[in-house]
Amino acid sequence: MSKSRQSLKSLYNRFTKFEQDLGIFDRKIDDVYFWERIRFRVFQRIFQKTLIDQDEAPGGEPSPREKRLGNYFLKFRNYFLAFFRFKRNPLLAKQHDVLILSHSRRKLQEDGVWWDIYTDYFEDKLDYSTISLESDLFLKYRKPAKTTDLLYTTYVDFLVDMKKYLKIHRVKFTDEEIIYLRKLSQSIKTKFKLSIDLVSLTYHILTRRKRSLPYLLKILNRIKPKAVVVVCSYGKEDYIEACKIQQIPVIELQHGVITKYHTGYSYEKKGFKKYTFPDYLLTFGEYWKDSVTYPIEKDKIISVGYPEFEHKKKRYKNIKKKKQILFISQKTIGERLSKFAVELSKIKNLNYKIIYKLHPFEVFTWYEDYPWLAESKIEIADHKGKHLYKLFAESDVQIGVYSTALFEGLSFGVKTFLVDLPGIDYMEDLLEWNVAIQIKRPKELLNYIEAERWEKCDSERFFMSNSVVNISNAINKIIEGK
Repeated sequence: MSKSRQSLKSLYNRFTKFEQDLGIFDRKIDDVYFWERIRFRVFQRIFQKTLIDQDEAPGGEPSPREKRLGNYFLKFRNYFLAFFRFKRNPLLAKQHDVLILSHSRRKLQEDGVWWDIYTDYFEDKLDYSTISLESDLFLKYRKPAKTTDLLYTTYVDFLVDMKKYLKIHRVKFTDEEIIYLRKLSQSIKTKFKLSIDLVSLTYHILTRRKRSLPYLLKILNRIKPKAVVVVCSYGKEDYIEACKIQQIPVIELQHGVITKYHTGYSYEKKGFKKYTFPDYLLTFGEYWKDSVTYPIEKDKIISVGYPEFEHKKKRYKNIKKKKQILFISQKTIGERLSKFAVELSKIKNLNYKIIYKLHPFEVFTWYEDYPWLAESKIEIADHKGKHLYKLFAESDVQIGVYSTALFEGLSFGVKTFLVDLPGIDYMEDLLEWNVAIQIKRPKELLNYIEAERWEKCDSERFFMSNSVVNISNAINKIIEGK
């Protein structure tokens, strides 16, 4: 495991003990169980500061003023264009059987269209009509979109922002609540050496909830869905609360790695609960059902598969392997991993081509964030280059730390190495099963890379086959109450 100041595992255990000792989950602010709404964000800040040694991602960020002006411009543009896109307005939507809260991080596919890779494969296969609601990504929408019936949250965002500028519908904390949040902030500072203003954070989250909830309820009243499907539930607590008020079942589709150290899903200790958690969770495979103690009953966790992975694996199954090393990057560990890649590229007797696959959140800033990578001979892969799955199919080796993509690469038969950096604890099962090897320095790779014997990965365990049919059947049965 990572030998930084402490591992993710030990940090997580300290954090959950802290939660349990203080009984935070039972405390309400403004009559709302506030902790479940900020828990993931708080732990991510602690993780970032403690293990990554930084409050924010590496450089290349504009100044606060430039960022503010840029955001205002993009917001104004979106609000202006919204007036000419009546069909995208969820407050004017027509009735549909299933409302999909889709993923704004769409992927550009070979057909030149931006897909929601989690929902576009099955939405037209259901026995019921569907309509999707999507938020922007960095104040932009990916177009042309594959999704046929698509609504934008721009309209709700505009109305909520108007309330913000007019300073109406704000949450008012009692003196007791303010004192409690300040004491909790101090406890976090003492325990984790990190300053977080929980008064401001909780105010922002709960005020946003108070301002947006009436519109979310109105959207549900317009569409009258029999079920709501959500991609990534944490961060969408307001939508889930609205559904629970209307007694509409919420179904989450797994979108990434889920482990017992993931505070968006793991509620293993006694007294840990989340009222705004989906009613059902559809996972990629059986492995993910048992990887975490979820805050819902086990019979409501259903293995279905991952359509994007299954489709691409079949498409590229006949591609031959090359002497090629594929790095799987992420924003949190990108600085260190990219330096590792550059150091590896300088090893003279390593007869492998190296490709560095950027995370979508790194694509537009990597040149400034990782100048050493820009100066190297390493090939950079972004969203416009070869598809990730094609890279898996042709690569002999992959290197990363923790990512859903590493599980996918394993299932393509790629030899997998995990660099000992913060977050590697997420992958402890792979190390225990000997399907991945942990390395600390680039030269260690030479000891394993040419090994003929390699433990094979049971792909079905992670990604169940027949995914589109499985997802469609699961949603149909939930709607039918079976």
